[in-house]
Amino acid sequence: MFRGSIPAPLRSIIYEHAGTWPGEDIYVGCSGNFTIERVLHARFGDTRRVHGNDIQAYSCALGWFLAGQPLEYTLRPEYEDELGWLHPYLEDRTDLMATLMLGTRFLQFVGKDGAYYRRMMDATRDQWPRMHEKTATKLKGLETRLGGFFAGDVRDYLDQEVPEDAPVVMFPPFYAADYQAQFAPIDAAFAWPEPVFGELTEDGKERIIEQVQDRPNWVLGLHIERPELRDRLAGVVQTANRGLPIYVYAAAGPRRIVRPRQPIETIKMPKIGQDDELGERMTLHVLSGGQFAAIRSQFMSKSILPGSPLIACGVAVDGKLIGAFAYLPPKFDPNCAYLMSDFPVSWTRYRRLAKLIVMAASTREAQLLVQRSLSKRIDSWSTTAFTDRPNSAKYGRGIPGVKLQKRTQPGADGIHAYQLQYGGPLGTYDLAGALDLWKRKHGKDTLR
Repeated sequence: MFRGSIPAPLRSIIYEHAGTWPGEDIYVGCSGNFTIERVLHARFGDTRRVHGNDIQAYSCALGWFLAGQPLEYTLRPEYEDELGWLHPYLEDRTDLMATLMLGTRFLQFVGKDGAYYRRMMDATRDQWPRMHEKTATKLKGLETRLGGFFAGDVRDYLDQEVPEDAPVVMFPPFYAADYQAQFAPIDAAFAWPEPVFGELTEDGKERIIEQVQDRPNWVLGLHIERPELRDRLAGVVQTANRGLPIYVYAAAGPRRIVRPRQPIETIKMPKIGQDDELGERMTLHVLSGGQFAAIRSQFMSKSILPGSPLIACGVAVDGKLIGAFAYLPPKFDPNCAYLMSDFPVSWTRYRRLAKLIVMAASTREAQLLVQRSLSKRIDSWSTTAFTDRPNSAKYGRGIPGVKLQKRTQPGADGIHAYQLQYGGPLGTYDLAGALDLWKRKHGKDTLR
């Protein structure tokens, strides 16, 4: 029901440290999706008051809802034509909150041209009564409550609202681009009492860290290591081998380190060599989770967070591994599988080998494997690319049927300039046809 989360080990550290704090009220800064507040409620129930803070449209709505305060959200006039059908679901306080929560998933499709966006909006309207009722029912049964909520700059919150001796806990979203873009569609579609806040500069981040430390009891999670706080390091949380670590600092208390243990297995197949030429027969080989983890760690960017695929395949030509791809189940369109990973062996002579892996993932043979895994028909695929260019070199040109479906700027990963959504058909050609086409279009583009 809540979008996003913080890792379970970090929740455990907060739960453990909070048990040693004296007093009654606890203050959370940059509440986000209120995971920390839910941890504190699990620890104390209603015996201690927890206060929240944020600036985003979604987070403020949830904060005001949990604090029992009014929700003053109204549909903007320019959205009446497309979203006027929501009015019956905006009158009751709980119904309004349920609508906003569901809005984090479907409002991104509003106002966009193209068959894909129309299909997503049609599906949303068809399923809306059931989805809304389910979400509203969960909200009515929600036990977490806030003692108060402050909509505004966390620096003002810490200076003006939080008592000097009160415990403070926060995991601030210093990469505000993993954070603002997620809830921007609500801000666009709804008018609401937006708080005033300053730009979060590097100096502003330093100020927040200083303000938290001014309290006698605090826990602070950061994605960056702070050498000057080493004596306050309460834990290091890294839940995946290539995931960003979270450095947890605290005023006092126990220390712990949580590191991932990812089982890997060897793929018993030679990889294509640096100077090898591609052969004539391309094949797919289903990989175990450990085999996929091993090759993914070797060839994918370390900044890309890992995931657990529905099905993963190695791609080989004449018995030599040239790359791999993996699919997840459909996310929105029930007939469209999500291509979560596709990458080549990086050291080859071929500049455009990555395109061949995408083409292999689009073949009839790949379609059959995905359909067997899901026991249903799948006729298309989609994927997301993060890049500093407005088009992807890998997906953008030279692969039949592939189209750019959406371009978002800035990219939601907080690192790249663009987030690009690509998609294409499944099963329009077989492996032999894909290899032949790739050789004719891209095979001559080599490094040597």
